[in-house]
Amino acid sequence: MSFSLDGLSAPVRFSAKLEAAIKDVLPSTDPFDSADFDATAHINRLFPTEESLSEVEPKMLELQDQMKVLDEEVLQTVRQQTSAGTSARRDLESGKQSIGELMVKVRDIKAKAEASEQMVHEICRDIKSLDYAKRHLTQTITALKRLQMLVTAVEQLEVMARERMYAEAANLLQAVNSLLAHFESYVGIKKIDDLREQINTIRTTLRMQVFDDFNQLSADNSTVAPSHAKFETLQGACTVVDALGPDTRKEMVAWFCSWQFAPYKHTFQPYGEAGTLSKTELRYSWHRQLLKTFDASFGSLFPPSWRVGHAITVEFCQISFKHLEEILDQSRGSLDVSVLTHALLKTTEFEAFDAYMGIYVSLEDKALEDMGIKMLASEKWTVTPTGRADSRVFESSKELFINLRRSFKRATPLHMSAVLHDLHKVWARHLKLYAKSCLGQLPAVKQPDDPSQMPTCNIDITVQQRVCAVVNTCEYCHETTGQLEESIHKALDEAYRAKVDLSPVQEEFQTVVTAGMRVLVAALEHRTAPMLKAMTQVKWAEMEEIGEDTSKYMNDLVAEARELMPQLGEALHPLYVRFFCDKFVASFVPKLIGYIYRCRRIGEVGAQQMFADMGMLKQTLLALPTLGQANATNAYTKLVTTELFKAEQLLKLVQTPEELLETTVEEMNKDKDNTSGAIDLHKILELKGLKKTDAQAVIDAMNDATRAATEGSKKLKNVFTKIGAQLGT
Repeated sequence: MSFSLDGLSAPVRFSAKLEAAIKDVLPSTDPFDSADFDATAHINRLFPTEESLSEVEPKMLELQDQMKVLDEEVLQTVRQQTSAGTSARRDLESGKQSIGELMVKVRDIKAKAEASEQMVHEICRDIKSLDYAKRHLTQTITALKRLQMLVTAVEQLEVMARERMYAEAANLLQAVNSLLAHFESYVGIKKIDDLREQINTIRTTLRMQVFDDFNQLSADNSTVAPSHAKFETLQGACTVVDALGPDTRKEMVAWFCSWQFAPYKHTFQPYGEAGTLSKTELRYSWHRQLLKTFDASFGSLFPPSWRVGHAITVEFCQISFKHLEEILDQSRGSLDVSVLTHALLKTTEFEAFDAYMGIYVSLEDKALEDMGIKMLASEKWTVTPTGRADSRVFESSKELFINLRRSFKRATPLHMSAVLHDLHKVWARHLKLYAKSCLGQLPAVKQPDDPSQMPTCNIDITVQQRVCAVVNTCEYCHETTGQLEESIHKALDEAYRAKVDLSPVQEEFQTVVTAGMRVLVAALEHRTAPMLKAMTQVKWAEMEEIGEDTSKYMNDLVAEARELMPQLGEALHPLYVRFFCDKFVASFVPKLIGYIYRCRRIGEVGAQQMFADMGMLKQTLLALPTLGQANATNAYTKLVTTELFKAEQLLKLVQTPEELLETTVEEMNKDKDNTSGAIDLHKILELKGLKKTDAQAVIDAMNDATRAATEGSKKLKNVFTKIGAQLGT
């Protein structure tokens, strides 16, 4: 059974936010308060069957009682709200009245505060005015007192200056200067300007009087001390000079020095009787005598703070510097180094002359440059083919170091580390220039674009001997440069030793040595190029049996090497013979292997013949140092064996039948001592005579077999791993 309330009006609906707010403020479990309350559904829940209709009357009575209670609560709430509203309006009116009274009081307080602040400002302004008046009144009184003192002092100073009372005038002048400093800001005031002009006039008068008195001393042309009275007057004049300021003191000292050095300028003027470079020692004697005369006659006249003795020495240095500079400049091309060195020795006994030694260093540089030009012009770049190999050096190298030693001996007695340091740079530059000249004597080597090809370097025996001489000469220069550096270090102070380094020069000579050895290696390689080309033209694949003798190309190649080595042994030090052998083997054998690959088809018999040829080559290479009058080292023997092993392995593979090739390659790859590198099977199969397609088929088959073997080994390894695990458990 169900009821329908279609006739009833729909319930009031609010928004979702409002419903949520009501539920949050007034939580309720009453179904009538639910936002989605459905009256029909509610009645059907209360009376689901006909039997339950008997409860309708009681339920209605219950609802009516509830409605009465709610009506009473609503009425009571309305009454309370009405009473509360009346009370609230009354309280609001009372609050407004209190706020109005408070605002009136605040305005009164603010007006009184503004009046007080204005009063404070007026009081402070009056105080500031009084303080300003007091301060300026004090300054005015002080200025008037100082002005009175200044006027009095100027009047007294004028009297003392007129009477030449120098000591008292100096004291007053210092006081006047101090007082006048207080009136620097008083510009445009007539009294102050008049006083300032009067003081300047007195200062000018005092200066003229002081210089007149000293000029009278010079007019007497006396080198003895002045009389006691005159001496006291001049001492007072010195105090006046100090009071007149540093400019006047400098002028006085300069005047005195000029007076003292007038005879010196005349006697030692350039190109005069005593003005030559050889008479330099007399200058220092004259200066020492002047200082003695000054100390005896005028030493106590001038105040110590003037340092007149120092000024005399400085003046002497400046005048002498100009004289010597002019002498050296005019005779730059005709100077005698020995005369210059003697002058420098005497000069260094007088003072530290390091800052002015540039001209000496330049002169040594010019002398070495002139020597180098003459030396290289007369050098024939040939050596006498006799004596020890390491003594066969160019005469110019010996002459160069003879001149460097002379330059070193001239500079060492100066005991000037800075000069020796600068000179070592000059020597280093000339040594590098000589290394460059030696490098220019080497013939050019034309390297091919393909590094496996032989270089072009066609030289005759004369050029070959010159190359060997370049190597020996640069080795001699390398060693002698090291000895020169040791000598320089011994002559230098500790502070300069670390700055002297001739290792870059030694590297320059070593670079030339290496370049010379490359020329010799390239020359032999160039001579072997026709033999290797002939090797590629032999029809190796058509050979049916091995010959009893070595192939012609190999005989010719060996003959070239055997012919060259004795020549190098006669011309080079054994060290460089071994150096040559090392470089030749390391460069030649890889190119030889490249030429073997160019033979295209060799075949098994041809490979056997070529293998026999390699044996002849190996014997020859091992004997190269001995042929050049040097001992073969273990390292060289290992180098030859290692390099030729690559060619031998290649030829062994060419000889190996196809069915055994795979096994042979695997054994080579497993060999830890194998130095032949990666094996190019494709080229080997071509050398054996297979076509490219057939060679590729063999390679593919070998790769498949290798992969299969690899997979099988992996499976077998897994089986053994499982068995081992089971045994372990």
